[in-house]
Amino acid sequence: MSRNRLQLLFICQSATLIIAGVVTTIGLLVPSAAEQYGVQVTDMAAQFSWFTGASMVGQLFAFFIFDHISIKRMTIASLALCGGALAAIHWQADFDWLFLWLFLFGFGISLALTGAGTQITLLWQGRARQTAIVAQDAMFNGGGFLYAWLATWFLTRDMPFSSVYLVVLGIIAVVVLLAMSSDFEAGNEPQKNEEQEAPNEWNARIVLLGVSLLLFMLAKISMFIWAPQLISERFADDSAVAGDFMSSVFATAFFGSIAGTWLVSKINVRLLVYGFVGLSLASVVLLVDVTSQSQAMLLAFAYGLSVSATFNAYTAYALAQVSIPGHRNIAYLLLMSTSGSALAPLVSASVVERTGELSDALTFSAGILAVVVITLAVVEWLGIRNRRQLSTATNNA
Repeated sequence: MSRNRLQLLFICQSATLIIAGVVTTIGLLVPSAAEQYGVQVTDMAAQFSWFTGASMVGQLFAFFIFDHISIKRMTIASLALCGGALAAIHWQADFDWLFLWLFLFGFGISLALTGAGTQITLLWQGRARQTAIVAQDAMFNGGGFLYAWLATWFLTRDMPFSSVYLVVLGIIAVVVLLAMSSDFEAGNEPQKNEEQEAPNEWNARIVLLGVSLLLFMLAKISMFIWAPQLISERFADDSAVAGDFMSSVFATAFFGSIAGTWLVSKINVRLLVYGFVGLSLASVVLLVDVTSQSQAMLLAFAYGLSVSATFNAYTAYALAQVSIPGHRNIAYLLLMSTSGSALAPLVSASVVERTGELSDALTFSAGILAVVVITLAVVEWLGIRNRRQLSTATNNA
C-alpha cells in the first residue's frame, strides 16, 4: 500500500477517533463540568443534546454538500471547525456559549464522518472496504478506552474537564496536516457509466428496524451519560471508579467489535442483534441495583460486549429486509441512529431532574431496551409472515 493510501486510511479512521473523544467521555465529564460552570448536573448533561442534534443537522447537510465541495476541502474545513469549537470550550469558560461550541463540533464532525465513509467506498472494494468500515467501530471503541483513562487521569488531578479535549485537538491538528498533504483522488475506483442508481425499496420491517435502532441508541447514550455518575455516587464518590467502569466498557467493546465481525460471517446477523440487545437489557437491569464494585466491573464487561458491534449488526439486518439496498435506506438508518443519540442527553436529564435519582436514568434505559425487544419481536413476526406469503405465491405459480 502506498504512503498516500496509508495516509488516507488514517484520515478516514481518525474521524471516528475524534468523535469518540466527546461521546465516550460525557458521563465522566458532566459532574466536573457542572461544578466548573456552577450549574446543575442535569442542566449540564442536557447541553450535550446540542452536540448530538447538530450531528443530525450535519448529516442532512451532507446529502448535497459533497456534490459541490471536494472531500479533501470538506474534511479540512470540517475538522478545523471541530478544532476551533473544542478550543473555545477549553479557553472560553462561559456556560451561555457552550451550546454553540457543542453545536459547531457536532455539525463539523458529522460532515467529517460522511466524508470519511465516502472516501472509503471510493478507495476500497469488497472485503477491503468491509475491513476499513469495521475498523471504524474498533477505532471508536479503542478511543473510548483511551479517552476514559485520560479523562480520569485529568479529573483526579483537579484539572479542567475540557483537558481531554486538548488531546482530541492535537489529533485534529495532525489529521488536518495529513489531509492537506494527501491526494484524495489518487487510486479512486472508477465509477461505471452504465451503473444506475439503486432503487430504494421500503417495507414495514426496515422502517421498524430504524425505529428500533433509534430506541437502542437512546438507551445506549443515556447509559454512557449516567452510569459513570451512578457508579461514582454509589462507591465512595470516587471518579476513578467511574473511569475504570467506562474503560472496561470500551475495552470490551473494542475486542467485541473485532470478534463480532468474525461471528457475523458464521451466523445469521439477526441472531447477533437479538443477542446483543438481550445482553444489553440484562446488564442494565442488573446495574440498577448493583451493590459491589466487583459486580459493577463484571457488568461493565457485559455491557461493553452488548454494544460492541450493534450498530453494524443492526444496519446489516435492516438492509437485508430489502432486495437491493439504496443510499436512502442507509441514510435513513444513520439518521435514526443519530436521532436517538440526540434525544438521549435531553430526555434522560429530564428523567433525573424529575425524580432526583441517578438510578432512574438506568431504569429508563432498561425500559427503552424492553421496548426494543418488542420491536424486534414484531420484525421477526413480519419476516415469518412475509416468507410464508412468498412461499405460497411460489407454490401457486
